Amino acid sequence: MIEIYLFVNPIGPICYQSELTLLDALSDQRKKIQLHILPIMNLHTVGISMDYLSMDRSDLGLRNQQTSQIYEASLDYKAAQLQGRKIARDFLLKLQCQVGVNKEPYSFELVKQIFAETNGDLDMFLEDRKSDLIKQNFASDQSVAREMGITMSPSAVVYNFGCERDYGVLLEGMEALRNIPHLCRTDQENYRLFYQKKDIRDADVPRIDSLNRRLVLL
Repeated sequence: MIEIYLFVNPIGPICYQSELTLLDALSDQRKKIQLHILPIMNLHTVGISMDYLSMDRSDLGLRNQQTSQIYEASLDYKAAQLQGRKIARDFLLKLQCQVGVNKEPYSFELVKQIFAETNGDLDMFLEDRKSDLIKQNFASDQSVAREMGITMSPSAVVYNFGCERDYGVLLEGMEALRNIPHLCRTDQENYRLFYQKKDIRDADVPRIDSLNRRLVLL
């Protein structure tokens, strides 16, 4: 089995393209793959969004505005997740396309319009969106990101249990994520790829205690 944790900006255009590329690549895989898409918000994701929108990073008002939008969009996505992965991914991609790619201003009216285009229950979504559970789920995602050493988006951590490895591989940036299909392989060539990149017995490899797994930076 292969497990992938993908960390994204819920209104980021680069993350949008990365998700499309990854989903297309994984559609050709015959192995059992669990893909977890988690929203992440930190100084880097906010800064990148400001750069894309040609905002002055030193403008505190604009920074707070962008931070708020990423946070609200993250809660939107977490609420959508309560109705299943398919609906949540459809919603996330549509939201990223409209706000991130088309640069349509984020608003809750836009969120409702986008969710209505999915096969989800809009009334349930609106009710869930107000719950404390959604905020708790988002906070849990941020804890996972910190434990895995995630500092930027898009980033991914890949665990390939078919290779009997007890560590995951951390990929940072859109270009690095293109290696994911290779990490899903289980042949000897894949083993050599890992050993050439970093000695997995190195004591400096950071541990994720809560998951009892190790990370290798590729």
